Amino acid sequence: MNIFPQYLKEIWDKWNLRGAVLVSLFFQILLIFCASSRKRTGNSIMTFIIWSVYLLADWVAAFAVGLIANGNKDGDKQVQSDDLLAFWAPFLLLHLGGPDTITAFALEDNELWPRHLLGLVIQFIAVAYVFLESISNDLWIPTILMLVAGTIKYAERTRALYLACLGNFKESMLPPPDAGPNYAQLMEEYSSKKEAHVPVKIIIAPEKRASTSASSVPEEPSTGPNHISEMESGYKFFKIFKGLIVDLMFSFQERNDSRKFFFQMLPEKAFRVIEVELNFMYDALYTKMVVVNRKIGYFLRFICTGCIAVALQLFSSHHKHKIHKFDIGVTYALLIGAIGLDVIAIVKLIFSDWTIVLLKNSTAKRWIYYAREKLFFYKLWKPSKSFFDRRCVGLCGA
Repeated sequence: MNIFPQYLKEIWDKWNLRGAVLVSLFFQILLIFCASSRKRTGNSIMTFIIWSVYLLADWVAAFAVGLIANGNKDGDKQVQSDDLLAFWAPFLLLHLGGPDTITAFALEDNELWPRHLLGLVIQFIAVAYVFLESISNDLWIPTILMLVAGTIKYAERTRALYLACLGNFKESMLPPPDAGPNYAQLMEEYSSKKEAHVPVKIIIAPEKRASTSASSVPEEPSTGPNHISEMESGYKFFKIFKGLIVDLMFSFQERNDSRKFFFQMLPEKAFRVIEVELNFMYDALYTKMVVVNRKIGYFLRFICTGCIAVALQLFSSHHKHKIHKFDIGVTYALLIGAIGLDVIAIVKLIFSDWTIVLLKNSTAKRWIYYAREKLFFYKLWKPSKSFFDRRCVGLCGA
């Protein structure tokens, strides 16, 4: 008994892969623009939409990889050539890597990093299998380039989940083990020298305090919620208080310094500093920012973008007379979409709070800060009013 009519099956067989690939690209676009909005709103509908897209994005990409690996035998072979199937497969690996704006929706997702590592291996094998099955195709060079880019993106996501896993997050904050002085050996040497009538005495050196004084943060006149001094203060407190997430204690010195710092400033500015601090915590736990905000991260990101750009150039110069026009359009959409998403990610990375606080050159800090304040598209990404101005200040005034 056939539940679905034959014509629906034919439509599904012909368009399932194309639809899955385009939907996967659409989900990536939604995530890069909308995922970060959940830290600025408590709207349950928006949260549900982001959660749904976050889950469906992985499912659709993995489903499309399965269709390609299966060869889509019931499809139109003239339209869906093996060359094009092999070329589309790495794009789905790229999509499985996800955007920089979200790697996990909840803290529990970070604990599943071994599953994502296994997924990386399995999906890479599936994509490599598709490529090897059509090794003699005319698009093998751009396919390899996209495979490199997709593997890097997926590895970045797995690495971000690994670092944000609470066990690894805690371990990264622990200082190197220090057994302290060997008192037995010290007293033995002291006694032997004393018996030999050698002048000797024990001097107790004062313990060095960690240089974490929050009051050392430079005070500058604030011109907005993301002023450089507030970013630096927020980052400083993020480094101190992120240990509370994994039940680590901070010293009395750090406690006293933080109290002194916040007591001497206006409530609005204090809440803005806390907002920046929590923004760093969010990025460390739910995004790729910790992974990509390193020299190797920038290097790999430019490699990805370069691979995609070269693949686009090679495909545009390729003879496409045997490929259906719609499939050509889908391929261009994948390539242009991949480049666009990468460029957006790089721009957001360069003008992020992380880049500003990690730069050592104060002139470069100011240039990046003032440049991003002038960028109209950056103003579209950031909230029009601070979340903590709305919630915390409003609560205190109630």
